[in-house]
Amino acid sequence: MDNVTIGLALAAGILSFISPCVLPLVPAYIGYMSGRLTHNVSQQMTSGASSSAGLAMRLQMLLHGIAFVAGFTLVFVLIGLFTTALSSIAGRHVGAFTEIIGRVGGLVIIFFGLQFMGLAPQFFAWLRKKGQAGILDNVLLSLGFVVVAGGVFYWGFLGQALVALPLTAGLALAMFLNGAFTQPAVFWNRLLEWLEGALYADTRGEIGSSGKEGLAGSAFMGMVFSAGWSPCIGPLLGTILTVAAATGASSGDIAQGMLLLSAYSVGLGIPFIITALLLNSAQGALRKLQRHLNKIKLASGALLIVIGVLVASGRLQSLSQTFSQGEFADFTFRVEECGVGFFEGALALQHVGPCMSGALIPVAINQSASGRFTAEVSALEYLFHAEAGDVIDVEVRSINEEAPAFELSVYNPADSEIARGSKAESATLDGRYYPVQALELESAGLYRVVIRQVSANGAARFRIKARDAEPLIAGAAATSAEDEGEALSLVGNLINSLTDIAGDLEPAIGLAEGNRAPDFSLTTLESENIALSNLKDQVVLLNFWGTWCGPCRREMPEFQKSYDEWRGAGFEILAIAYNDSEAAMRDFRDEFGLSFALALDESGEINDSYAIQTRPSSFLIGKGGIILARHFGIMTEDQLGEMLTAAFAEQ
Repeated sequence: MDNVTIGLALAAGILSFISPCVLPLVPAYIGYMSGRLTHNVSQQMTSGASSSAGLAMRLQMLLHGIAFVAGFTLVFVLIGLFTTALSSIAGRHVGAFTEIIGRVGGLVIIFFGLQFMGLAPQFFAWLRKKGQAGILDNVLLSLGFVVVAGGVFYWGFLGQALVALPLTAGLALAMFLNGAFTQPAVFWNRLLEWLEGALYADTRGEIGSSGKEGLAGSAFMGMVFSAGWSPCIGPLLGTILTVAAATGASSGDIAQGMLLLSAYSVGLGIPFIITALLLNSAQGALRKLQRHLNKIKLASGALLIVIGVLVASGRLQSLSQTFSQGEFADFTFRVEECGVGFFEGALALQHVGPCMSGALIPVAINQSASGRFTAEVSALEYLFHAEAGDVIDVEVRSINEEAPAFELSVYNPADSEIARGSKAESATLDGRYYPVQALELESAGLYRVVIRQVSANGAARFRIKARDAEPLIAGAAATSAEDEGEALSLVGNLINSLTDIAGDLEPAIGLAEGNRAPDFSLTTLESENIALSNLKDQVVLLNFWGTWCGPCRREMPEFQKSYDEWRGAGFEILAIAYNDSEAAMRDFRDEFGLSFALALDESGEINDSYAIQTRPSSFLIGKGGIILARHFGIMTEDQLGEMLTAAFAEQ
C-alpha cells in the first residue's frame, strides 16, 4: 500500500463504514436524519402539500445527506492535516479543538432534538403568550441569559476563562446595543422571530421545492460528528496520513495528502448518503402511521437528545476509541487489508470471505506471518502474489518449544495442487523446516499455501514464509536421477563447508531480517546517553514515530501495555522521533503515560541509516543485535505480543 491512489483511498473509505469504530456514528446519523424526515412528513401532512412535494423531500434528504458528508469531510481533512503536516503549528491543540466542537455541537444536537420533538416551538409560543405578563419584558431575563451563556462558554471552552470572559462580555455588549436591557420585550420577540425563521424555514408551510433549505444545519451536524469521532486507523489510512506529513512537507505533499484524505472521507460518506435515500423511502410508511406520528417524533427527538448528550460529554468519542482497540482493531485491519487487497487485485473474489474470517492471510514473498493451531483451528491458508518464473522455498518456523506436526500444500492460481510436503519430510536448518524447496512457479498470479496440523498439539504457534529460493543444506534439492548423484554429493559437501564457514562469520550489517542492525547512539528525553550496541543482551523494539503521526497515537498505548508485560523478561523500547520538538514529545509522553525511552533524531542520520520512509516503522531486534522482524505501519498489542513470543523463544 505504499503507492496510494485516489481510487484506493475512496475504496478504503467505503470499506471503513463497516469497521467497528464507525458503529457509534451510524445511530447518531440515523437519529438525526430520521428526526428530520419525521418532522418534514408531519409538516407536509399538516400543510396539505401535494404529492409533488414528495420529490422535493427526496431531493432534500439527498442534499442533506451530502451536506452532512461535506461537513464531516471538512473537519476530518482539517484534523488529519493539523495532526500530521501542520503538527508543529497546531497539531498538539487538535484534541482541545475537537473537544470544543463536541461540547458546543452536542448542545446544538440537543436543541435539534427538542425541535424535532416539537418542544422548542411550543416553548417559544409559550414565551410569546406569557410575554403579556412581563416575562419577555423583564430585564432580569436578559441578565440571566448573559450569566447562563457565560457558564456555557466557560464549560464549552474547557474552563478557559481568558476565552469565556471576552465572549461573555461581547455577548452582553451586543445585547445592550440591540436593546436587550432597555427594551427587552422588543429584543426577545425579534430574536424569537429570527430563530424560527432560521430553524424552520424548510418545514413551515409548503415543503420547499429547491431542497436547499437548512443545509447549513446538516453540514454543521457532520462537522460535530466528525469532531466527536475517532477513526480506526488501518494500514492504508495510516499511509495517507504519512503522505500528508511527509518530512519537510512541500505544498505538493500536503495537497496530495489532503486530496487522499478527502477521497477517503468521501468514500466513507457514500454509505451515509445511501442511508439517507433509504430512510427517505420510509416516508410512505410514516404516512400510514399518521396517528402515531407524534409518538414517532417524540422518540426520534429523544434519540437525538441522547446522542447530543453523548457528543457533548465526549462519550461518543470514547465509544469510537473502544471500538478501535483489541479484537475490533483486528477486524478493522482485516476489512481494510482484504477489501483493498481485492481492489488492488491481490485477492480474488473467492478469497475475500476467508480473508475476512482470518482463515486466509495475505502476505508477500519474503514476508513472514504468524499462525496458531488451536482445538478450533487446525488449518490456515496464506496467499501471495508471484510472477512467472519465480522460484520459492516455503519455510515454517516453530514459536513453541516443538514445531507442530503439519502437512503443507501449495496451490497455483487455478487452485490445483502443485507441491506438497510435511514436517517429517522437511529439510531443516537452525530449527526451521522447509517442506517445499526450489519450487518454480510457471505463471503469474495468486498462489495459496495451506498448512494443516496433523495431530493435536495444544496451541501450537508458528511463523510461515514463502521466500526466494536459496540453497539450504546438503541434499535439500535431492533428485531421483542416478547420474546426478555424485554431482549432488559434491555440491552438498561444498554447501556444508560454506555453511560451517558462514556460521563462524558475523552477520552482515543491514536492514533485512537476519542482519545485524546498524548501530547508533543518541540522548533520550531523560538526558540518558544510549547506544543500540549497549542493549545487545535485550530484545529491543526500535520504533520510528512522530508526535504529529496519527497512527502513532494509536500505537503508543499498545506499546506501553506490551512494555509493562515483557519488561521483566528483558524487553526494551526505543522510540525515535524526527522533525519534531522535545517539548511536543514530552507533552505526548505525559498524555499517554509512556515510561519507555523516547529520543529525538535531530540530524535525521538514524532515520536515513534505517531507510525510514513512513511512520510508524518498527524493527524488532533480538539479543546480539540481530533484526528478527520488521513492521511498517501501525502495530497492535496482539501483533507485538506474537513477535515477542517468537523472539524470546529463539533466544
